[in-house]
Amino acid sequence: MNSRTATAKRRGSRRGFTLIEMLIIIALMGIAASILIPNMRNAVSFETEAAVRRIVSDLSFAQSDAMARQSPRRVLFEEDGMGYRLLASPFDPENDVLYDPISNEGSGRYVIDFATDRRFPNIRIEEADFDGGQNFITYDAIGGPVTGENASSIGGSFVVSGNGERFEVRVSGFTGRVSVVRLE
Repeated sequence: MNSRTATAKRRGSRRGFTLIEMLIIIALMGIAASILIPNMRNAVSFETEAAVRRIVSDLSFAQSDAMARQSPRRVLFEEDGMGYRLLASPFDPENDVLYDPISNEGSGRYVIDFATDRRFPNIRIEEADFDGGQNFITYDAIGGPVTGENASSIGGSFVVSGNGERFEVRVSGFTGRVSVVRLE
């Protein structure tokens, strides 16, 4: 075996990385970290954003159900800020709760309680104010928001807070259009 063959075998069987290879790996890891770390800081707000999406979809469900059944529906926000319930007319909070086909607790009642829901342990609803001081929004048979006296609603809003994040959910008076604004 000549010296060239022995040198080639040694080069092919080396076990380490060169300085250049190490610098390239470190640079790639730095780029990946600079992309990933800002997104990880926002992960804490996902719970609050998920709760807002859930509430907005339930408002939409109440409006759609009122139109489909041609009967008023109400979303009643709990006084303690820990949840809400969807009600059918005549709106007794205990006896007129709508049926929830995807209820996790098996009761079938459309009652959302953040205190017992493992997905939303830090969520609260603050400042629910519709039509000048009411803690509910009512949809009539054509899906429009109305007051408790079946007059046109002026709409209202509430704030969803959790994990240092706050979102204001607004319901417009005439159409029932829902919009969400992140609060600073």
